[in-house]
Amino acid sequence: MGTSWTEADADHARERLVELAAGLPEVTVLPPSEHGHTAVVLGGRRFAWLTVDHHDDGRLALRVGTTREEQRELLAEDPVRFFVPSYDGAQGWVGMLVDPASDPDWGHAGELLEAAWRRRAPKRAQRALDEARGAQQGDAAPS
Repeated sequence: MGTSWTEADADHARERLVELAAGLPEVTVLPPSEHGHTAVVLGGRRFAWLTVDHHDDGRLALRVGTTREEQRELLAEDPVRFFVPSYDGAQGWVGMLVDPASDPDWGHAGELLEAAWRRRAPKRAQRALDEARGAQQGDAAPS
């Protein structure tokens, strides 16, 4: 299957993923593998990854651990942008195309990433994120 994106597009998607993951406590974004895939891990377990032409599927995609219900909802909502990925799709993961032609919604990608993180993150890390956000919102309040 051919691709409609470039290595520069993959680099841009990787940069966006790193930006989104940076706000999540205790998360590590691993360097790209020899195949160009970039894993996002918490406690040594992957909960999202950017795949670059995974097994020659032609896709530049963000794969995120979701629930099966969320997977079904996303596929019903936008079957062009979302897909059930090979291998981990049976466990409820969803793929989201992030190439420029697919016009990725990085805000939505961030929401999916955070939801996947919350399913795996320890309560203390979730509290830390919520408290940090509360403090930021308090800083933005007029005096």
